[in-house]
Amino acid sequence: IFTPTLHADPSLNVTAVASMFRRSPLCVASLGPLKKGDVIGAHEDTVELLQRIFPEQKIVASPRGSKNTDLLDGTYQGIQAYTTTEVPALHRLMQGRGMDPNGLQFQMLEDGSAVDSAQLGYSQMLFVANESLEGSDRREASTAFLEGTFEGWQHAIRNPDEAIEAVSEAQKMLRLDDESNDHTFDSISFKQEMLGLVNNHVKESFIGDRHGVLHPHRWSKATNWLLQDKKDVDPLFGFDQTNLWQPPSNLLHGNELGRAALEEAKVSALKFAETHGRKPSLAVITVGELSRYGHSKRRVQLYSNPSNSWFTKTDTGKNNGFDVTEINLSEASTTTDDLLSEIYKIRDEVDGVQVMWPLPDSIDSARVFNAVPLAKDVDGIHFTSWGASYPPVTPAAAMELVKEHNVEVKGKHVLVVGRSPIVGAPMAHMLREAGAMVTVAHTDVDKAAFQSLVGQADVVVTCAGDPGAIQASWLKDGVEVINIGTTFCEKADSLLSDIEGDIGSKAARYSPVPGGIGPLSSPMLFRNVAKAAWDQMEEGSASSTWEQEPAALR
Repeated sequence: IFTPTLHADPSLNVTAVASMFRRSPLCVASLGPLKKGDVIGAHEDTVELLQRIFPEQKIVASPRGSKNTDLLDGTYQGIQAYTTTEVPALHRLMQGRGMDPNGLQFQMLEDGSAVDSAQLGYSQMLFVANESLEGSDRREASTAFLEGTFEGWQHAIRNPDEAIEAVSEAQKMLRLDDESNDHTFDSISFKQEMLGLVNNHVKESFIGDRHGVLHPHRWSKATNWLLQDKKDVDPLFGFDQTNLWQPPSNLLHGNELGRAALEEAKVSALKFAETHGRKPSLAVITVGELSRYGHSKRRVQLYSNPSNSWFTKTDTGKNNGFDVTEINLSEASTTTDDLLSEIYKIRDEVDGVQVMWPLPDSIDSARVFNAVPLAKDVDGIHFTSWGASYPPVTPAAAMELVKEHNVEVKGKHVLVVGRSPIVGAPMAHMLREAGAMVTVAHTDVDKAAFQSLVGQADVVVTCAGDPGAIQASWLKDGVEVINIGTTFCEKADSLLSDIEGDIGSKAARYSPVPGGIGPLSSPMLFRNVAKAAWDQMEEGSASSTWEQEPAALR
């Protein structure tokens, strides 16, 4: 929201190069629904912005240090607040007054509820003087500052308790530990919650191989909204176009693509609820403990957050306008008939059904998958046999990445490593449909023959989920690599791809791990659920079909 100020005063002579938050944490907090004429207290520099977003309320400048108390005392019916700090503080203040914290309501200034809603872009941005982008020495100094900044954030994400202790020590040294306001609490629980919320915002800025990346499309959308009353404005006004802090051009990153897809699915879900009086719904059925979920909490902490992770589907659904029911069954006691019974009970109550793979050997997987109706098969388990309206989400994610980065597969020799019915097999099918000459291999193939296949391929798609299954040295020079198979290594405390070694030394381009396919899987699933919900309502309301609303997700 600094853009209008910068546009009004070009003499500031600065350019945005990075951002700590991808989305503004600003909201309006209230103790009930806001009514016409209600007064909202705001920071002096955001009164005009809030008046634009809340035209039916009266926005006034208010003191920052007492805003929470002012809300609870009734001075204002709403206040400008940060979800990362003031909202957690309000919850504690309400508890201290004997009030129910669940009574607090807040509306994000950028809530993504509609295509034409407020677009505020990035928050906590980092600007440099324009001359800092000129000359190698100045650019190196600016880059070093950004590296240090985001290395610090990476440490805070991995070791939040150490970060809290370090900040507390710094506050004491700088005598900043006695600030007088009502929106912080000197307690470990508050600091842990606050940092967790802040870290979630920082992780959303990750693209390719680094945090803090500004994406031109998101920047342009915000500029167009913030300066819509100005004429002949460059959508990239104020945006660094010298690529000071951008990921390497050889990375096929999927982070921002995934975020945009999930935002579109959310708009569709909210429109569906407005039209039909209910949310699109998904049932996820799991039998036993899936090995790849063994480190799910750590993976969410390091790489994503509950609003968009594959491992937190209920929370992801809640944050994006979907109802999700997760059914977890015991491997020891669940028979095929038990599992079929669960599917029969739930399948008519939801728009989509996802049966998690793999199923235990004791379960007849063919009978189980056949019990999922084609109209509700949002995971595409029928894709390679009967065909499906909705493609398997992980292969679909890979094809989205291929399309986004213009990876040429038509007429190319593509090697798919992996043959599972939900990833490898449908991946090969989709690539053939795209005109590729596809070879499918797996880790049981003779090593010499396998190495030879890898070395011949123009494009390699790895779906094995077996770290080190392929050596980077086997790759053909100039190959393009799509890394789908990933494994979390507890010793390394990180995700590993199926390829061991320096992929960049051989590949022209490759999808990084993390940051490639992973961020796309959950958005593809919820996009399928939204589409299934619209499709199933088509017969009852021809004017409210998926094909027509919203057009952005056709």
